[in-house]
Amino acid sequence: RLEVQLLENALSTHKLEKEIMVQTSEITKLHQKNGLLEQKVSEIEDKHEVELQSLKQEKEQLQKLVTRQNSIIEELEKQLATATLNSTVLQKQQLDLIETVHNLINLVSPTHSKSLVLAKEEQIRFKDCAEAFKSGLTTNGIYTLFIPNTTQPIKAFCNMESSGGGWTVLQRREDGNMDFHRTWKEYRMGFGDPAGEHWLGNEFVYKLTSQKNYALRIQLRDWEGNEAFSLYDQFYLASEARKYRIHLKGYSGTAGKISSISQLGNDFSTKDSDNDKCICRCSQMTSEG
Repeated sequence: RLEVQLLENALSTHKLEKEIMVQTSEITKLHQKNGLLEQKVSEIEDKHEVELQSLKQEKEQLQKLVTRQNSIIEELEKQLATATLNSTVLQKQQLDLIETVHNLINLVSPTHSKSLVLAKEEQIRFKDCAEAFKSGLTTNGIYTLFIPNTTQPIKAFCNMESSGGGWTVLQRREDGNMDFHRTWKEYRMGFGDPAGEHWLGNEFVYKLTSQKNYALRIQLRDWEGNEAFSLYDQFYLASEARKYRIHLKGYSGTAGKISSISQLGNDFSTKDSDNDKCICRCSQMTSEG
């Protein structure tokens, strides 16, 4: 609303300035014409008394017109000053409003909310995005998660909007810029940026899913915007000693089991550690873990 008023004031100011220029030009022309008339009166006043009187009357009319035009200019200048003042006031109000909005955004942002949660000597720690969501943090973003009985926190992207919210993102692949054909150690510790393409880390997922029952949702989207998903009601990874074997139960969705997970109960494989049951070496074939 303020931007509309600013635009209207700007248009009004421009119109007034243009009208002042037009009126000033008219005055200049009238002064020139008045000078010519005075010269003509001087030349013919002895011979043409009647015409002289007529010219004097015209001169008086022109002088009145000049006076009127001056009054109009003064009024326009007053309106211009008022419009300029109103524009300045509106600009200040807009700046104040923008500052207020920024302050409100900062108050409700995930970063600010996290700092409030952790401020009281870190009394509240989230072990997954579902806990953060239940605490009132409902904005997508990167959150710090803490697994019980561990000292090392982890940065994870929390999807607080899809399918009810509160999803801890384990993997994201979007444009192919990230190389996923990596070593066992890299998949164990995780790699990439949680804000973009990444793998959260097998060790963290193992420790997380060993705490309680978790669901696994796999969201797929092709280059044309078509979407599909697979949902497993029960999901956990075994320990590293058991090759981070994946366990899944309770499938539903639109993507199909084969399109979402290669084989249920498979051990995890990487380019330097082949643990799958296929002679084709799945990790080498798919160029990923």
